[in-house]
Amino acid sequence: MLKAVLLSAAFTFAAGNLAFAADKTGLPIVHWEFDAEESALLTAKGNVQRDQAGPRPPEFPDMAENNTAVRLDAGAYLAAPDPGPSSDFDFTNGDAITLEAWVNPSVLRDGQVGYVVGKGRTGSPKFTRDNQNWSLRVVGAKNQATLSFLFATKPSTGEGHWHRWDSKLGFPVGTGWHHIAIAYRFGDPKSIRGWINGEPTPGTWSYGGETQEPPIVDDDEVRIGNGFEGLLDGIAIHRAVLDDKVMASRFHRVGKPRSIKPLPEVMPQLADVPDGRVLVQLCEGLPAHDRWLNEGEQWPDESIRWTGDFFLLSRIPLQYDSWGIRSGWNAPVLLRIAGDVELPTGTHRILLRARSQSRLWIDGQIVARTEPVTKRPPDGEEPVTPVAEPPLDGVRVHGYRQQEVFGEATIAANASGKSRVVLEVVVGGKGHRTETGEVCVAMLSSDG
Repeated sequence: MLKAVLLSAAFTFAAGNLAFAADKTGLPIVHWEFDAEESALLTAKGNVQRDQAGPRPPEFPDMAENNTAVRLDAGAYLAAPDPGPSSDFDFTNGDAITLEAWVNPSVLRDGQVGYVVGKGRTGSPKFTRDNQNWSLRVVGAKNQATLSFLFATKPSTGEGHWHRWDSKLGFPVGTGWHHIAIAYRFGDPKSIRGWINGEPTPGTWSYGGETQEPPIVDDDEVRIGNGFEGLLDGIAIHRAVLDDKVMASRFHRVGKPRSIKPLPEVMPQLADVPDGRVLVQLCEGLPAHDRWLNEGEQWPDESIRWTGDFFLLSRIPLQYDSWGIRSGWNAPVLLRIAGDVELPTGTHRILLRARSQSRLWIDGQIVARTEPVTKRPPDGEEPVTPVAEPPLDGVRVHGYRQQEVFGEATIAANASGKSRVVLEVVVGGKGHRTETGEVCVAMLSSDG
């Protein structure tokens, strides 16, 4: 149950749990502040966490010191009902709309779409399919978040009834709070405007492109979140086109521009590693397949684990849904293999094989790593890859397009006589199969 702050110069009327205000002045018809007080209500679905710290001083001096926000997981959202025909949530040709919000996404992978706020497209059987009246979204693009405005017109063949405007500029994910907004007058595609942190951004139309056709209008609900992972605050809907001057006043931040820094590399602390066994762990939804985490990002939760005998894996298990029907992993997937291994003291040569990005830890130190896969999969038009040479006579060569690297590990004497060994591998990602190929960690024995 979350508060909606209503600002109006005309009149208000109640509709269920939600109140509306007629907007003739540019003030919002509804403004969700997510503060501690409760007035108009929203229905929460999934993991929604209230009373989170929103944009606050001293970084944002115009905000209250106790300003609060809401945190949502990817599958969570907040819902507000549409009170009925011709409500203030309904927009058609000639109507002006401005959508604005404070956003702080924690994860936004390349191509991932996170809804900030939108009306329709809920999948409800009460309404027609593809009934998006309007929406403000963020889309991942190389660790940047770009803006996306999407609505649907009368259904047609293909994707011609979708009309999507994407900003050319973005902001770096994992760098705290940012203010975003989009304004549009339906029926006038040239009126589209977008802003990031008070600055205008150009953009382009895609799918059905520009259109003067009216959007689909019905009584489907408004949803906040849905696919968005992170924090949201100050979501406002206006029945007016706001201008550059107003949007410039929205963002006042003190301090140097935030930059993206890699998270310091620390060997993961894995609990419950069985004695004399190897723990294998899979975690879905890594932010990117071509890098490790940046500051502000979090490791995904564990999806599955099992135990084995070796640091050797030919493939990960197939994925099935709750009905037992085969589905797919939410790639990129983080694979970890860990164990406490009896290694003799001294310096040893280590072999690591993996298809994609990986790093091998022994007693807290990285001893070998492979590079991320950045090239597209082979299509038969590239030069033939030479047959690999074995690292030693009689040793099997690594597989096609597998990486093979070597490192050295110096093992010191300790009371347990064992060393903690952890291998991390990124499996799959955009444009790549969720397959490991051969994964292998081996040590050269004293007799060669």
